[in-house]
Amino acid sequence: MIPAMPHAFLLVLILCLSVFAQTGKVVAVADGDTITVLLDNKQIKVRLAGIDAPEKGQDMSDAAKRQLSYFVFGETVTLEGSKIDRHGRQVAKVLLRTADINLMLVKFGLAWHYKAYAKEQSESDRDLYSKAEQDARNAKLNIWRLPDPLPPWNYRAGTPTESSLATPKEFPIVANKNSMIFHDPGCRDYNKVAGPNRVYFRDREAAEKAGYRRAKNC
Repeated sequence: MIPAMPHAFLLVLILCLSVFAQTGKVVAVADGDTITVLLDNKQIKVRLAGIDAPEKGQDMSDAAKRQLSYFVFGETVTLEGSKIDRHGRQVAKVLLRTADINLMLVKFGLAWHYKAYAKEQSESDRDLYSKAEQDARNAKLNIWRLPDPLPPWNYRAGTPTESSLATPKEFPIVANKNSMIFHDPGCRDYNKVAGPNRVYFRDREAAEKAGYRRAKNC
């Protein structure tokens, strides 16, 4: 009779198996959060998980790309994560030896913690990334030196900055970046979202694409 495995051992085994890890060489850096990795003689585009760096054309986009290139170009990295996004890119945490490169970009003030997808992170990573962003904000590093930094998800959706007041006719959807909930005009709490927490969208589709969900009391 085979003895039963201790519960603690089984838990560790399950956790180990649940982490999808691959190792390859970085052969290209597209921007501040996208790289190409050579895996088994095949080039794979990789989107860094848990962060969002400035888009091309935004302030600090070149700086973010340069820093990521400095970290990983030509290096052998480990990828943790098997999700494929709608652009066909593998979404992963990128590790250079023991360093979490995704987290390093947030610490350097060259990427936002992408809270719309925070639920896909481990609890410890969520806490680390969130704290790293707040520390970078407090220290006014790179993007946080700008008078009104525009989050990349707002830039892609064509919405205003976090703190600017939008014209309701153009951007009628009001969202709360902390709760990740949006409100239509006429919703009970439409005017209750605090100014610093406000994000504006052209329509429901843009809000949902950015990871927000509609308020239940609308």
